[in-house]
Amino acid sequence: MKYLHFTIGFLLLSYLSFSQNETKVSDKTTTELPSFKIFKAPDSTEFTKESLAKNKRTIFIVFNPDCGHCQHFTKRLMDSIGIFKKTQIVMVSSVDYSDIKKFYTNYKMEDYPFITVGRDGSYFFITHFEVRQFPSAYVFNKKGKYLKKMVGDIDIIELAKKK
Repeated sequence: MKYLHFTIGFLLLSYLSFSQNETKVSDKTTTELPSFKIFKAPDSTEFTKESLAKNKRTIFIVFNPDCGHCQHFTKRLMDSIGIFKKTQIVMVSSVDYSDIKKFYTNYKMEDYPFITVGRDGSYFFITHFEVRQFPSAYVFNKKGKYLKKMVGDIDIIELAKKK
């Protein structure tokens, strides 16, 4: 009986440890829009928290241009881009700027002024949000308050929901 309890406890802990869909930002991070600096495609101009539109919902997406999940997610995002017109999307990666620029061009993101794609050379987003999987999305309401985190195989409709 003792072994049964141990086994059940071990399995439960294992399940919780390897869960892919995290719902809270870690205690080490803020629940408000963080201050940041990235260099955006296609011209490497600086983009900061102050560059964000005021009173507009914001989604940060941490990605890697070479990641198959990120490419699949971005294709689905672009196929449904109409549902995000009132949202500002900031996609950030820490890889070489030329790879980010190629990603930006391949997905024709220049056609959507509410999407910013840029390089996070200081790894701010990865450390601040404790990113463990690509893509990772962090959603903030129009007042800058944290709403939710989505990682891995992100459901586009869920991402678009206000809560």
